[in-house]
Amino acid sequence: MFEDPKALTSVEWNNIHLFLQWFWIYSPIVVTFGVTMLTAHAFIPSLIHTGQLPESANRLRAPLTGFAAMLVIAGVILLILVVNSALDVRQVYNRFLI
Repeated sequence: MFEDPKALTSVEWNNIHLFLQWFWIYSPIVVTFGVTMLTAHAFIPSLIHTGQLPESANRLRAPLTGFAAMLVIAGVILLILVVNSALDVRQVYNRFLI
């Protein structure tokens, strides 16, 4: 049915290491992007509207949105690296689901 798995070489272990490394760097960037956008476009306007923050707090939205844009750029680059690493891992394990 399926051929038996072979022992991994050091190159294959390195490919798995790179995949996991890029994946674990990508995950917090995505979470930080979400929190930044939520703060800039949901929390701050809502708190200003209810009067719990002064109108001057609205100036924080532009830098937070700019920071989120940088996170999107970094996230796209890291996503490309994760996909490339996953393709290297697929050479070792040709099926991800048993």
